[in-house]
Amino acid sequence: MAFTEESQTFLIAAYYRELKETFGDRATAAFVHAVRQYGIQRGSRMAQRAIRDGQPLDYVTFCRYGEWEPSREILQAGKGSRTEIAQMSPDYELHVLSCPWYQAFEKYHALEAGDLYCGNLDEAINQGFNGAIPFRTVQTKHTAEFCIFEVRDAGITVQTDLSHRPGVVRGFDYHCAHVFAAFGGVCRGIFGEDAGRALMQRVLDAFGSEFGAEMAAELEKMAEQDFLTA
Repeated sequence: MAFTEESQTFLIAAYYRELKETFGDRATAAFVHAVRQYGIQRGSRMAQRAIRDGQPLDYVTFCRYGEWEPSREILQAGKGSRTEIAQMSPDYELHVLSCPWYQAFEKYHALEAGDLYCGNLDEAINQGFNGAIPFRTVQTKHTAEFCIFEVRDAGITVQTDLSHRPGVVRGFDYHCAHVFAAFGGVCRGIFGEDAGRALMQRVLDAFGSEFGAEMAAELEKMAEQDFLTA
């Protein structure tokens, strides 16, 4: 097995399930806070690389410094995202018609977690990158037929290069480890070191049951790295 969008979604869903079962009414707020902190950290790494390269923190740079691209396994399975640009100028509007994360949230019977995750993630990444960019998640597939993301005065034309800069994309082993570490850090911060560590272990055990002990050990090892510095 390989780390993919599905294994990342499994971790997100497992954290939500464990939070709900353990902390009840406080779980939703804790989960949303974890999603936002994860997104802010991701956006901050993007901004660090862009500033290092002398690039402006605008939406074009945001696109070019994104850390994600679809995994080979998801593409080979025909589960990649399908998108269309509904409007380019002056405001950029992107529609996501199908999405591997939504499909994975369905697979793991975790649409409630998916609604919270998808509704908060992208705006949090933008906040970490440059919160002054007027980026908005208008709707997601959890509440509508397709996702809509809108950026006011994005400065994008048909000639704009939105391809990834070399070296900025991270594999899903990294993304999964970041989810595991960031969500776990928020849980420890809110509920205390012992309770947070115990919850992380239950998530890791569930991951190992689903994807195997070898992947779980790799996830745990990779989660030890610094995710705050690009």
